[in-house]
Order: sequence, then C-alpha cells, then structure tokens
Amino acid sequence: MKNRVSIKTTVQLDSLDEADFMYNSLIPEVKDHHFERSQILMELEGSSLIFTVNSLDITAAKANISSVLRWISLVTELIQIIPEKIVNT
Repeated sequence: MKNRVSIKTTVQLDSLDEADFMYNSLIPEVKDHHFERSQILMELEGSSLIFTVNSLDITAAKANISSVLRWISLVTELIQIIPEKIVNT
C-alpha cells in the first residue's frame, strides 16, 4: 500500500492587493491542474496564499510543488514589472 503525501505551505505577500492579484492569476492554473495521483488546493486568507498538495506518492508531490513554485515565481516577476495601478485594481 502506498503512503499518501500531504504538504501545506503558506506564502505571505506584502499586501492584500498583491495577494489578491496572485490568487486571481493562479486560480486558473490550480483549477486546470488535475492528475490522477495528485491535486493542488489554494486558499486566500488576508495577504497570504495557502497551498495544499495532496498526492498518492512523493514523486507526484514533488512535481506539484515544483509547479506551484514556478507559478509563484512567474507572478512575482509580473508584479515587479507591471504598473502598480494594474496590480492594485
């Protein structure tokens, strides 16, 4: 019998606006990210995003964590290069 893997992590953003922008940017990725062996859940709480990765095995968990980190990195770069008024809308 395989062990299940569940990993929960919180990403703290600088502001409510940044957290909301990141959440809205990532929700399509999270919703479309469906695999037989794993799932990613995301919650917005204040200026924090909470990610939960549930997997049937460590390999699937590692793949999901890598995806989440890439998505966060990409949106963080976008926040830094796009005008502030777009992020804060």
